[in-house]
Amino acid sequence: IPAPPHRAAEAARIAERISQTRSVDQFSAFARQYSATPSRDQGGRLPWTPVEQLPPAIQPLIMALAPGEVTAPLPIPGGIALFQLRDIEETGRPRREYSAIDYAAYYIPGGRSPEALARAAEIRTQVDRCDDLYGVAKGQPEQVLSRVTKAPAEIPQDIAIELAKLDPGEVSTALTGSDGRTLVFLMLCSRTAAVNQEADRDQVVGALRQNQLQGYSDQLLEQLRADARISRQ
Repeated sequence: IPAPPHRAAEAARIAERISQTRSVDQFSAFARQYSATPSRDQGGRLPWTPVEQLPPAIQPLIMALAPGEVTAPLPIPGGIALFQLRDIEETGRPRREYSAIDYAAYYIPGGRSPEALARAAEIRTQVDRCDDLYGVAKGQPEQVLSRVTKAPAEIPQDIAIELAKLDPGEVSTALTGSDGRTLVFLMLCSRTAAVNQEADRDQVVGALRQNQLQGYSDQLLEQLRADARISRQ
């Protein structure tokens, strides 16, 4: 729910009322009426999402809900967010923890104007990965593009919520910045699993040890050659 300063009190009252609902249909109606995100057209419905991809602060709130229940209003930059748990699916897969999220944000002037949305749609046809955005931003001021790698807990809540919906290479245009004057073209670059990070560290340590042992071996061989006495018959 958008909550600019002049509407903050009204948005808080609406959010409190929505948080009391236990009906999926009623929550969907509220989403269509008040939500500022593209999911409003689906009644706020989001795709199935592994819980570990949600922002760390939100994970325990979602896990504490029963199907149909709604979180308390959650303040985010420029607005208020609410989540309704619709269903839970047990996959049997081990839960993955992520140590870092790499994402890019390209800022398009015009907020959610038709021109800005058309420009975002055009850029989407030109990029398959985050590195492609450097070509889009070439020749423009440095601040139009940011590329960030952060721990999940360090990512702003509104951005983290959108990233949770994405796979690497996918894009969200649900957010705006500069008090609605810019459209945020948000792209997920990659997620680094904590186990992978540990494995990478072990690989580096192993390689250093191997290099060290190889150095000792070379030194010993040179010493043996120097000490050897060769006689010819």
